[in-house]
Formats: sequence, C-alpha cells, structure tokens
Amino acid sequence: MNFAILFSGQGLQTWKHIDELLTYSDDDEIRACLQQGLPEIFEKDLQQLDIYDNQFAQPFIFALQWCRWKNIKTIVDEVSTFSGYSLGELSALICSTETDLATGLALARERARLMSDVVSEQGSLVSVQGLNIEQLNELLTLTQTELSIKLNDSSCIVGGLSSNLQELKFRAKLAGAQIKTLSVSIPSHTSLMYSAVAPYRAFLNQQQFKSLSAPLISGTGGVKLYNQSQAIEMLSYQMDHAIDWNLCLESLKENLPDVVLEIGPGNVLSKMMLEIQQNVIARSVDDFKTINGLKEWLQRLLER
Repeated sequence: MNFAILFSGQGLQTWKHIDELLTYSDDDEIRACLQQGLPEIFEKDLQQLDIYDNQFAQPFIFALQWCRWKNIKTIVDEVSTFSGYSLGELSALICSTETDLATGLALARERARLMSDVVSEQGSLVSVQGLNIEQLNELLTLTQTELSIKLNDSSCIVGGLSSNLQELKFRAKLAGAQIKTLSVSIPSHTSLMYSAVAPYRAFLNQQQFKSLSAPLISGTGGVKLYNQSQAIEMLSYQMDHAIDWNLCLESLKENLPDVVLEIGPGNVLSKMMLEIQQNVIARSVDDFKTINGLKEWLQRLLER
C-alpha cells in the first residue's frame, strides 16, 4: 500500500498541539533537543506566548511534525512521495532524508529568523476566494500585493505589507470576494522575502543530508524531486516565489497513492486532496484524538 505524506504549513496550530509536543518531550533525547532549539515551550509563562509569531511558529510546527512522523513511520507500509505546503516542504525534506530533530530545528529556526528579519514593516497573508486569476491579478497590481499561494482558479493566498493588504481587502470585497486574514505574521512566498533566499540556501548547503528515502513533490509547480540538491534548491526558491498547491496535488494524484496522510496541524490539505481524487483514502493526524488512535487505524488499514 503506497502512502503519500503531506506536511502542513503555518496558521492552524493550537494550544492542543503545544500540549501534544510536550508529551513527546517525555523522551529524554527529544526533550534535550527541544530545550536547545525550542526553549519557549518550557517557560513558566507559556500561556503568554504568541503561538502565531513567525519565529516561534516555524520551529514549533516542524518539531510537532517530526515527532508525529517518528511515531508512525515504522507502521506506514511504503511512502511513494513526500510533499509540504510552505514550511511543510522543509519537514518533507528532513523526514525523507531521515535527518535528526536537532538539525531540523536549527534549519526551521534560521528560516524563520531570516524571513522575519527581511521585512521592515508588518506583513501577513490574506485568503481571497471568489475571484478568477485575471480579476485577482488586477487587484494585486493596484494594491502592490502579490500572489503567495494558488489553491485553485478561484481561491488564492495573497501576501504583502499590512497597509497594502488593507487596500486589497477593501477592493476585493467590493468585487464580491470572500476575505480572511490568516494567522501568519510574514508575507511568505513573495518578493519581499528576496533577501532571505541566498543566506538560507547557503545555510542549507552547509548540512550533510542523506539521500531521499522517497521523492518530494515540490509546492512550486508540482515538480518531482529525486535528490537532496534539487530539494534544497526548490526549498530556497519557494521562499520568495508563489506556490501552486493545486498543481502539487494534481502531480501527487498522478502518482496514484492508495493513502494520503496529512501530518498537520490541521486537515485542510487532506480535504483538498479528496476534492480532486474522491477514491483515495485521505486523512490527517488531527482527525484522530490520539497518536495511538492513528496507529491503530493504520494497522487496521494495512491488514485489509
């Protein structure tokens, strides 16, 4: 049975996910890594933490995904592909190359730091639904905002400086669009991230990755990647270029997976997969109350 593994991006993390990561820290090795790479979750005033702040969110989500994958990978029969939405593409690379938690945390931390540091004004991401690409492009030009992620022909994520996004939201609502500001504190995948690309590529190239255990399907154009050099290049490239997630899912569909498992947080990606391929089994870790419940489901699935 072939599994396609999807790693989510930022915005859907909750305090329940914080509690889950803390339970994984009962493992001494994981706890030591988290104390070094994500010390915030052990602070006494943890409830004062902004869990959507970019410089916390990126390493936190990566750590949660790494721990979840560590707990289930021995049960999963065969992985046909790994894919990641935005930040999730880093998790896809780390998990496919079986890289350790400490290294992955360092890479997530540096990615977050560089992306936060290059924006002098506050920026964010906005979901725009109900406009076609031509209509949206006109608004992007008028408001000096940019396409960040294409979900489908009438649903996109737009990034930019907060002041410009306010204008975009006003004009988009007048045009009949549905608007939602996302819980992401930087304008990812836009040209505003340009200055972060070269230093992050250099940082990635300093690491010694093993070969990919399964190919990656990049969010940038749905390109299938077979080695770590390609994966590093695309992971750097997507920082300041728009993601075409719809094309990524279409490419994934062509690989004919039996099961699509979203590592989370959230279950949006698995639902999107079901919309384009109704006969696939698509679930998210977040669909289950506990990791043990997920393990039991996986074991029953493989026994069919």
